[in-house]
Amino acid sequence: MDKIYLNFNKLRKQGFNGVIIALCLLFAIITLSYVLFHNPHRDLHAAICRTADNIRNYYRDQPSYWKLSDDLAKEALLIDKVLLKCTDYTWHVGQGTQGDVSMPNDNSFDIALNKLSKSACINLSELPIDKKQQLGLQKITIVNDEGRTEFAWGDEKSPLPIASYATRDKCISGNNTVIWTFR
Repeated sequence: MDKIYLNFNKLRKQGFNGVIIALCLLFAIITLSYVLFHNPHRDLHAAICRTADNIRNYYRDQPSYWKLSDDLAKEALLIDKVLLKCTDYTWHVGQGTQGDVSMPNDNSFDIALNKLSKSACINLSELPIDKKQQLGLQKITIVNDEGRTEFAWGDEKSPLPIASYATRDKCISGNNTVIWTFR
């Protein structure tokens, strides 16, 4: 009969190599899932919602959003730090795509992101709206060279919240603007 010898040093080295390979595979799976499922626009969308909350809190004792502009929002520290650090797109606070200064009778304000790619336009406009933001959000507007599309509560043609794939034909390759109108 043949004798079977176990070389424990060799088994230990092979076991260690197996553990290293398993850890490398686990790291690769985690990295790949992050790359595939992480939406970088989710943080920007949350920053827009926090900025809207800051603006509403700042104006809560006033009858309108009079004098709201980019400059006032920066001076009063109303802009969320994630939105301030965003260099990929330009943003405006106030009225319209360029953030015009709000007038005395304006009961709503806009937060606009300009120079969006098609994918950014789709991602930012279709992200889910949490219950708290639903109360203050009036509409989401997509503006580009092909026109202007408004999504509003109760609108049968373009309702809020925006359904998946609803903005695929509204956002174009190139220069898009998404405007969130809050009250």
